[in-house]
Amino acid sequence: MAAKAGQIEQARFHLLDVVEQDQTNEAAWYWLYQVFDRIDDQRVCLENLILINSKNMWAKRELLTLLESSAPAQARPAAARPRASAAAPVVQKAVQAQGRPVALKLVTAFWTGISLIFIGGGLISAVEWIVSQTQPGPRAAFPLLDLTLAVIFVITGILGLTVAVALFFQSMAGVYGSLFLGLGLLLAGPTFSLITEPPNYIAMTCTGGISGMIVLLTLASQLNPKDTSQNGRPSG
Repeated sequence: MAAKAGQIEQARFHLLDVVEQDQTNEAAWYWLYQVFDRIDDQRVCLENLILINSKNMWAKRELLTLLESSAPAQARPAAARPRASAAAPVVQKAVQAQGRPVALKLVTAFWTGISLIFIGGGLISAVEWIVSQTQPGPRAAFPLLDLTLAVIFVITGILGLTVAVALFFQSMAGVYGSLFLGLGLLLAGPTFSLITEPPNYIAMTCTGGISGMIVLLTLASQLNPKDTSQNGRPSG
């Protein structure tokens, strides 16, 4: 896995996703303990391991060692630590303290807004095409071109909303989707702007610039995937 390969940030990001989905995943909390270096973060992981499995003697020994090596204000007797009950363990939701990076918020907001614009524009174009086909008069040289473009707009909008939802839940699928969709717009937007007659250089600059910025923001959001006031790490 990424933690074994030395990709600490990526491993932390994936593991936090895992414990968000299943807070009783003992293996995920173990590996989170391995990839965190702050004492408070490691303590949370060990406490969760003990809450999940009260027979985990390794976690108890590690927690005791950690408390003894930390500052006196942090150290507390082992007996005072929370113990697992017979009921389902109430795991500390360390991941809930994680904030979304500003870059990720911007990307999510962008895909939400642009997707609604795409869907709305596509539906309006489709309705206009239907109306034009029912009225007498000369037909366009390529009657299905406008309808095809309208359908493409709607499909792109739906894909964008899917990406926005995935990004909201901080799923890697949303990150990859944002990159691919952003690169697609980066290629398609300026191309269509240039092949129009006359070429629309303002539209080319806007579509290319915005799409490129979204791709860069998506990449930037992964440099520190859990960017909080405590450097993206859970604390107790």
